[in-house]
Amino acid sequence: MMNRAQTIWAMAGLYAALTFAAGVLMGAVRVMLIAPLAGAVAAVMLELPIMLAVSWLICGWILDRPWAFRRFLDRAAMGVAAFALMMALEMTMALTIFGQSPAAVLKGLAAPAGVLGLAGQAAFAMLPLAWRLPQSVRAPDAERRTTYPAAWPHLDS
Repeated sequence: MMNRAQTIWAMAGLYAALTFAAGVLMGAVRVMLIAPLAGAVAAVMLELPIMLAVSWLICGWILDRPWAFRRFLDRAAMGVAAFALMMALEMTMALTIFGQSPAAVLKGLAAPAGVLGLAGQAAFAMLPLAWRLPQSVRAPDAERRTTYPAAWPHLDS
């Protein structure tokens, strides 16, 4: 059985991994098809709303799981941890797959397209805070204890 911190890290890991996978696919389309025609900044501007919509759906799917913690601070922790994991995934991909140096990665983040992308990743981190849960899910803890089976005892804490 996972404790609260482990569950939040699991939520963040799932959120970051699924969004990163979608981002890899969208990034390939952006770099190979859109950027040569429209430029790097325009390509990121086109990709950003799509990725945020995908992130929104993934975030909601995770928060809708019966094992997910939904309190405000838990969702804030999920967003911060997911951002850290996303940055680690981005850096790992840049270093290993694309052979970039850390300095080159940071220089890319300072470019206009990189700044837009980083702003999008900051928005990705804040999406768990923006997600509005149905009233039945936001019920007081005492009500929630009677709603879920005993197989999920961590929800009682």
